[in-house]
Amino acid sequence: MAQSSFFTPPNILTMSRVVLGFGMYYLLAVHSPLLWVVLVLAIISEVSDVLDGALARKMGMASGLGQALDPLCDSLYRLTIFMAFAAAGWMPLWLVFPFLFRDIIVSYARIMAASRGVSIGARLSGKIKAVVQGGAQIGVIVAHIYGLADTISLALIGLAAAMTVYSLVDYVQGLAKAQ
Repeated sequence: MAQSSFFTPPNILTMSRVVLGFGMYYLLAVHSPLLWVVLVLAIISEVSDVLDGALARKMGMASGLGQALDPLCDSLYRLTIFMAFAAAGWMPLWLVFPFLFRDIIVSYARIMAASRGVSIGARLSGKIKAVVQGGAQIGVIVAHIYGLADTISLALIGLAAAMTVYSLVDYVQGLAKAQ
């Protein structure tokens, strides 16, 4: 049976990504030398994304609220990290736009579809996008820890941006077919 409470352990785990993202943003924006801490927080955040849904199902606390919070917190967390990379000078600010636009457009597409009685669920491209973005973010942090940033960082971010744009196109096409 689904729980209706907002503050369930799975929802708290989901929302923790946003809090961790703010901590990472701060450390990167002030050019903290504690990049290992940033890396550990990024790994914890990505692991929490894998575990929150499984925990909700195992505890019998899966809910519509949790299903809505998960992609919202994923977006807020990952956008915060890309903004942190821009604040740290690790990527140009304009490169945040593909990530931002994709998440806004997909959210509105889902709302529009729902208003017509059509459900647009998670697509494989969205799952792959999440893995690529998370992997790229961790890879960029590792590259900076080992002094390989110039060689690797923009390539990883570019790959994540390309997958993000592909996912956007896939979702829009899925919405068009569902109409």
